This record gives sequence, structure tokens and C-alpha cells, in this order.
Amino acid sequence: MSNPIQIFGETLQTPRAMRPEHPWPVPRPRPQFTQLLATCMLVTLLASSLGVMYYLDSDEDGPYFGPADDPADIIAPLLAERQMSSANLRGYDSCAVMEEDLRENIREEMLVDVGTSRYSYWRWGDDDVFLGGDLEENAMDGGAPQAGGGEKRVEGEDYSGTNNQEQGVDEADFVKTDGYYIYMINGRKLEILGVPEFGQLNHESTTDLEGSPTQMLMANDWLVVFSSVYGYNLPEGPLRDLLVRDDEQYWWRTTTLTKVTVIDVTDRTTPQVARELYMEGWYKTAREVEGTVRMVTYGYLDTYDLYYSPYSFMPERYWELEEDELDRAWNESIAATIAHNEEVIAGYTLDELVPQIYERLPDGNLHIHKYTANECSDFVIAEDGMSRGFTSIFTLDLYGDAFGYEADHIMSNWAEVYASTDTLLIAERAQDWWWFWRNDAYEEATNIHSFNIKEPGVTTYVGSGRVKGTVLDQFSLSEYQGFLRIATTSGQWNRWWLDAEEQTGPENHIWVLAPAQHETQEGEGYLAQMSHLSGIAIGERIWSSRFVGEKAYLVTFRNIDPLWTIDLSNPLKPEIKGELEVPGVSTYIHPMGDEHLLTIGIGPNAEGDNLDWRITQVSQFDVTDFSDPQLMNALPLTPVVDDGTKEWSWSNSEATYEHKAFQYWAPKDLLAIPLSTYHYYYDYDDERGYYRYHYEYVSKLMLINAVPGENLTVYGEVDQSGLYDDTDRLWEYSWGYNIRRSIFMGDYIYAIGAGGVTVHDLDTLELQVALPLDPGYEDRYYYLEGDEAEEDEKD
Repeated sequence: MSNPIQIFGETLQTPRAMRPEHPWPVPRPRPQFTQLLATCMLVTLLASSLGVMYYLDSDEDGPYFGPADDPADIIAPLLAERQMSSANLRGYDSCAVMEEDLRENIREEMLVDVGTSRYSYWRWGDDDVFLGGDLEENAMDGGAPQAGGGEKRVEGEDYSGTNNQEQGVDEADFVKTDGYYIYMINGRKLEILGVPEFGQLNHESTTDLEGSPTQMLMANDWLVVFSSVYGYNLPEGPLRDLLVRDDEQYWWRTTTLTKVTVIDVTDRTTPQVARELYMEGWYKTAREVEGTVRMVTYGYLDTYDLYYSPYSFMPERYWELEEDELDRAWNESIAATIAHNEEVIAGYTLDELVPQIYERLPDGNLHIHKYTANECSDFVIAEDGMSRGFTSIFTLDLYGDAFGYEADHIMSNWAEVYASTDTLLIAERAQDWWWFWRNDAYEEATNIHSFNIKEPGVTTYVGSGRVKGTVLDQFSLSEYQGFLRIATTSGQWNRWWLDAEEQTGPENHIWVLAPAQHETQEGEGYLAQMSHLSGIAIGERIWSSRFVGEKAYLVTFRNIDPLWTIDLSNPLKPEIKGELEVPGVSTYIHPMGDEHLLTIGIGPNAEGDNLDWRITQVSQFDVTDFSDPQLMNALPLTPVVDDGTKEWSWSNSEATYEHKAFQYWAPKDLLAIPLSTYHYYYDYDDERGYYRYHYEYVSKLMLINAVPGENLTVYGEVDQSGLYDDTDRLWEYSWGYNIRRSIFMGDYIYAIGAGGVTVHDLDTLELQVALPLDPGYEDRYYYLEGDEAEEDEKD
């Protein structure tokens, strides 16, 4: 992946495809369908699989096919042969081949979607009878300037930063700090706050942002902000015009864009927008290593004019048909739906199937960068891949002389992303759900694609491998001394069309992979399996995992929470060392030195045999004896003392599912956890003259004494509830009343929420500064102000 694509107004260059030097096989042959051929095949299949043709009553004109035991039988013969082969990536030598692959992948998915549709309706008569559609059977599982002068402030010593998975790899988040300034995305605004001295806080600037900004990264004097921009909200203009396929029928290329805004913050009081890019698709995540930002998006274009349900081709008042007549009509509608879709798919062009990049130029005009500009040489797909989506890796060197992107695209399914300082991993499901329909010989598997990111500004493909099962999140992935470690859960528990007895129960695994040339393996361009540890917690699934050096920790759950300790010191022979069963479940594991773990999760119910989702629980484990882990103590947390006079909503903590909200500060042996709830009541408002709901918000940052080897205790709390009231804002529709992040700075704690930022002295917990902030949302689903709020509440 050399030769970066310059996408800041420069001419696109040709990157090397992400593949080894050896050529990959050409795409497998697939059946070619014309409209006439498709129709003939469907008629033949209907006649053969549904029986002889016959007419309905004499007052009906036109033939109908006889009833089928299973309407889905119509579809099975039309599907391509299903075979798993390899996760190795192969490139495209021409756009024509890729275009045909995309058409066929869309077609295959469409066939399964249509073939598994079920009709359902109420027939009214003497007895109300619900016909068709078994609900249970069809249910799916689911270098800044030193503002204060003096000695340089060092992250990890003087102040805490983002809680990242790996040291040296910064993860995108909506709050960042360099020790002198706090950068915060709040609603649709970028707020920059100065910290001239620890314990102080000044407001430096506010910058409006487009769309729904979610995360950012920083390096030196640059901020890179990632936003979601929804087509429906775009104003009239060139960008909206480019996205709309047919304004009358409201067909869009895609309704979601990822926007990248590069902001120069050399002068924190007047930030300057330097570049604006729009990528068709969804933002996933981003990492920064030594000034290089790598952003990952996932995109596919909406397939307009396709029908995934046969209802559009059903006769009028079909619900009045007798049941056998209804079956025949349904099967004919399936045939008509497929025939229509075949014709539509055959007419798609490559530009209608592949996302694009739009750059807003300084003069306000847009420049289009087509992913396919280089004869599709920067696209790759697994050898047996059948996806129509694109995982794109954009590499931006913030320290380079010019802003240039290296961009490469994997035709893949939705993926998890992991990065160490040396390696970027993309973990995608080998096949989407529809691929397994009527093809139950294969189990779910995950493709692991590995990239070398040691060189700033460059991302180089290393190889691919495949493991059984699926990964939970980024903490299921790890790289250590050249070895890749993956934790997966296998079992056909998400195949909704199978009966319960046909599905295998969950089983958990640890896999160790390495580039094929590692050790004595031959070949290149693929990841060899070095070892496999299976049979972990059969019947349960992974809820959290953490790889720390030569050790791994897993938490699995069914009714009880086992913590597993796994020795990876010999990557060729991983070994389970210990197991500890405790009530509740941990959703995040945090290393606390070499001998202790901190976890957060959900506490147990009163019987201890399941979860009580109202309880946020932090725990400390002693793993000094790795073969005999011990629970030191578990501390349930609540933001209020329930005296029975008020009915509080369930308390919640973002830290139970977002590790960046979990802030452990080893220099002070303190853990900061946000916790919030609310209470509402209905009474007469004297000022407004009518009855209305009132809201009382509780927003706290719980501070926990977290000394390795000692029991966890509550140190104190930071209360931001006073920043929120129910007279001016309706906060309950957003994150509004939650403290979401915290930063330790010297002897102070900074608590950050949508309502503002507060600073407290750690010794006394006395408030030093309270800086209210306005998130700036305009629509009612975030908050309303003044007369608008009153009118809304009256309604």
C-alpha cells in the first residue's frame, strides 16, 4: 500500500493493492442471469417443486401453482454453491470483475431475504385466527504550548489521558487533553478549555461542527474530528444533490456520511478548519500512533428499487383468500419479486455500488474522489468472500509536509478493529448470516487481516487467517511480540431458522496466529495457526477479555461469572491456569499492575443466580497466584440512597460498556466511575399555570479507593446534579445528565458532562470551578428551551 492517495485536492495516485507478491486466483465463476433466463428458471422451479399447475374457481382467470411444503424451496436451487476456503485477500485486476462480484453478492443476499419471508395476517370471522408466521421460530438473537509555564506536564505522571487498550496507541474519543488544554466535543460544538494551573479552568473557544460529531484524535497542533452526517439533514446544495438518486422516490446513494474535519488549533482561541472530507458510509473507529492517524469506516450504497418482501406483488385483498390459495399466491409473488430484482441488479453500474469521497474545497465547491479511480487495484476481498460492504482504512500522516491519505478497501462484513504500535488488525465475520441459510455444514468463523503500521504514514498488508467463532470486541484481539492472540465464541446460536435441538451450544477459544514465514512456516501473505486452546466454558459465552503481556483473562457468563486465567508465555501451547466463579458478570477488565485486576460490570440478583441490571459493581481480583485467582471484594455502587419516598429510574454507568469512561489513576490509587439516574413526577407548575412532568437528575462521579491488595471502598463523590434542571432543558432524551469522562490533573479531578465541567480538590472534594456548557442541539430529541419546551410539554 505504497503511493498514498492524495485526497486534499491532489490528483489520486495508485496505491499497491493489499496483497502479497504472489498472484491470487481469479474470482470463482458464478451463474450469469438475464431477466428472461431468471423468469424461465423460476417458472420451471415453481412447476417442479410445487406440483402441477391448476386453476382456481371458474370466476378467477389465470393459473396458480399448487401449495408448497416450504416456499423457501423455490430459492435454494438458485443459490451459488457454498464453500469456505480461505481468508487470504486477493486483489482485483479490473473493475469489471469487481462489478460482477458485487452484483452477484447482492443477488445472493436478496434471494435469501426473499426466500425466508413469511406472510402473516389476521383473518376476521366467527373466530379470530392468526395465519402464518411462527413468531418464536422467526425470532432472531440477537506538543501544545505550555499554558501555565513551568515544567512540562507528562501524561501518566501529572495527568491522566484516554483509557487506551495499548500503551502508545491513542484511541479516538470525544474528550482529549494535552495537560494544558481540554478539547471536548459537546453536542455539535468543539469546546477548548485552558488549564493554566492544575485546579483552574478557562474557556478558550467554541467551534461549530457539522452533523453529529462523536470522536476525535489529536497530534501536535492538529485535531481530527469524526462526525456522522445524515443525508436527510443536509441543506439544499451540491452535496445533497450528489447523494440523492431520485428525489421523488427518496432514493439515496447512502443516507449516512462520515465526515473528517481537520482543525488547526495552533491558536486555541481561534481554531481554523483546514480540511473537510465526506466518506460515504459509517465511521467505526480511529487510532493515532506517533502522529499517524488511521481511521476505519464501513460503507455500502443503498440498493434502490429492490424488493425484499413479496407483499408488493401479492393480489389485492389477499387476506381474503383461502389458505391453499394464499400459499399459491405467496409463492407466485416470490417468483415475481425475484424476477423484478434480477432485472434491477443487472442494471446497476459500478459507481452505483461503490462509495465515494467528497472534499469540500476552500471556495465551497466539492471535489469527488472515486474509490475506483485506479481500475479497482486498491480493492481486495477474501478468497471466498461474498460481501458487498467496504471496510476502508484511511491513513493520514499529521507530521508530513502535505496532507495525504493512503486509502485501501476490503470488501468485507462489519469488523472489529485493534491496534498496537506495530500492528493493525481487522476482524470480520467470514460470512454474513444469509450465507449459512440451507448451508449448515459450516460454523461461524472470523477472518483476521493483519497490517504493519510501524512506518509513519504507511499501512502495509501482512497476511490473513481464519479462526472458528466470532469476536466480542477490540479486547478480544491482541498482538504481542509478533504473535496475534484472538478470543472467540463459537456455536450456532444465531441461526434463527434452526430448531433449538439443531443448534450447538457456545464454546470459547483462544487462538494464536503468526505470519506464515514465522518460525519454519513456508509461504507468505497468510497467517498460520500456531496454537489453539478450545473447550473453555462450554455453554457460556465471553462477556469480557483482556490480554496483558504473556497472560490472558476471560470472563464468561451464563448464570454465574467465571474468571479464567490463561498462560500464553509459550504461544505454541497456551494453557488454562485458573478458574474462579463469582456472582454477577464483569464487562470490562483493567490490569492493576502485574498481580491485581479491576473490573466493572453488573451485580448479581438477590439469589445470586442471575444479573440485577440495576446494580453497577466494581471488583478487585488478586492474581498473584495465577493458577488460583481470588476475588478480594466486590463493591456495588449507587448514585442515590433509596429511602422509598421517590421512584428512581435504574442507575447506569457508561463505564460498564465503554472503557474510556473507566478512569483508574495509579498515582493516587483512585478509580473514577460515572453513575447517574433520574426521578420524575407529575404536579402543578405554579409559574406556568398547568400540570407538567418534573425531572430530578442525579449525575455523579464515584471515586473509589483502589489500592492493589486492599479492599475497594468509596472515597467520595463528585456531584454535578446542580448543572441540570427540568425548567430549561429536557435532558432525558440524550446523554445530557450524565458525567461521561474524568481527568485527573495533579491534586484535582475534572468531571466532564454535557452540562459542563467541574473541578474538585481531591483532598477535600470541594468545588473549585464550575463551567456550564451548552451542547447546542436544536431538535427536540436532545433538548428544547424556553417557549418551545413549554409548547412541547403542553402537547
